[in-house]
Amino acid sequence: LLESFVESLTVVLPFFPHATMERIVKEGQVATANTICRMFSVLPSCGRPTRVMIYDIHTLQNRFYLSGHALASLGTSIPLFCQEIGRPGAQYDAVFFPDDGAQKRFGGLFKEFGWGEILGFCAKIRRGKERIVDVQSGPDIKGARVLIVDDMVRSGGTLAACAAALEKRGAKCVSAFCVHAGGTLDQLLKFSHSCPEPKYKFERFYLTDSVPTVVKSLPKNDVFHIVPLLPQILMDLDVHWGRG
Repeated sequence: LLESFVESLTVVLPFFPHATMERIVKEGQVATANTICRMFSVLPSCGRPTRVMIYDIHTLQNRFYLSGHALASLGTSIPLFCQEIGRPGAQYDAVFFPDDGAQKRFGGLFKEFGWGEILGFCAKIRRGKERIVDVQSGPDIKGARVLIVDDMVRSGGTLAACAAALEKRGAKCVSAFCVHAGGTLDQLLKFSHSCPEPKYKFERFYLTDSVPTVVKSLPKNDVFHIVPLLPQILMDLDVHWGRG
């Protein structure tokens, strides 16, 4: 395409699966996030950089691995999801994040939609020789319907621990929203209501379809609720092309 006189090129990459491999801890490992970004960066030029659209990337500094002929354009699914769940109190009484990093990243976006007074976060803390997840900040959630928000789920261990901590604080029920299904199908099925011993029995588990190979195989009429990402992508493209 870039050698066919196109005016511009936009690559939509809703999920950047290599985002967690942005560094190495010992010689011989490969920081595949950097490798993939280098491949984009050496694409031929059409006069302007190739735009690589990535949604809710796990590690924000990955955007700086793109350079030269390709630049990152970071998007988010949070506005789309806020439309899905409605105003505060409609479906959920509070939004919590599994750690301070997610709170700093997504908190401001939720504040724009009126959730500012009912946000909180959990964190891993050390008690003796144990590391546990506990509530660190947030509103009183006794009898509340609580939603946990994070960018990605893999094994779901931290997500389940956060939900258990919220339930211990008195939450009536807990749901979760993770933008990307970054784990395997078997890992996600550990949260299915049909699983004999689920990691945690969420009231509802929201995911976008950024990883279609996984979400299309999830059982219907279960805990999982898929939020299509395409409307947000089309809206962002319209803004980019000056049609919004």
